[in-house]
Amino acid sequence: MKTARNTLRLLRQFTRAEPELGVSELARRLDMDRAGVHRLLRAMLAERFVEQDSQTRLYRLGLGVLDVAAVRISQHGLLNIAPPHLERLRDEVGETVALLVQDGQQAVCLAVVESRFPVRVGYEIGERMPLHASAGGQVLLANLPEPERRAVYAAGLARYTPRTVTDADALEAHLAQIRAARAGWAEDSYYEGIVSAAAPVMDPKQRLAGAVSVAAPMPRRIAADLPELASAARRTAEAIAAEWAGQPDGTQRLATPHSR
Repeated sequence: MKTARNTLRLLRQFTRAEPELGVSELARRLDMDRAGVHRLLRAMLAERFVEQDSQTRLYRLGLGVLDVAAVRISQHGLLNIAPPHLERLRDEVGETVALLVQDGQQAVCLAVVESRFPVRVGYEIGERMPLHASAGGQVLLANLPEPERRAVYAAGLARYTPRTVTDADALEAHLAQIRAARAGWAEDSYYEGIVSAAAPVMDPKQRLAGAVSVAAPMPRRIAADLPELASAARRTAEAIAAEWAGQPDGTQRLATPHSR
């Protein structure tokens, strides 16, 4: 069990910011001896989970990781239904649209359809974002059970911009309004100069499955545009949920989304 855990911990050391690492650095981070780390790396090399640069001798993630990730992604029910809906939403609003899912205390981008504008907001598949700091994350957080929300608050609400909500009570009140409207939006809360709007997607058992998020740069989109973007995201989320449940027309008339 210890070897398996160390293997997983080792894989998680590779990030977008640090895609390549050496044996000594990995040993330091994992609090292991170099020989133990080298044995793990040799086993993962054989299975293509890591690769080694022949020039620098540094290691990076291998294509074997993609094989496993592709299987998991393909099993997500949303990806069998959502892509055409996301494309239609992108065409309707002209902005980048993403499908987000919750993983622990983060939102993860599962699919993205980019805006055709030269200046646009970009997402990457697998990109992780804090739940409290963007419209998509807040929509997911709002629909988690209260103990899970409280765990997110207890872990600390980092400030990313002057407009990031970092007070737990204020955020909880905001999330209650998002739940009531089943949509919401955010301005400058994760990245300055970016606005976003989102709505939750529920599975056929009315459990939270993900969120449809629209993100746009300012000043092309301003605060006055956000209710319209949130409503468009909500219609798309409802259409995805309706198709998933086998209902060709399952949209409901809902309250106007709350803004912050």
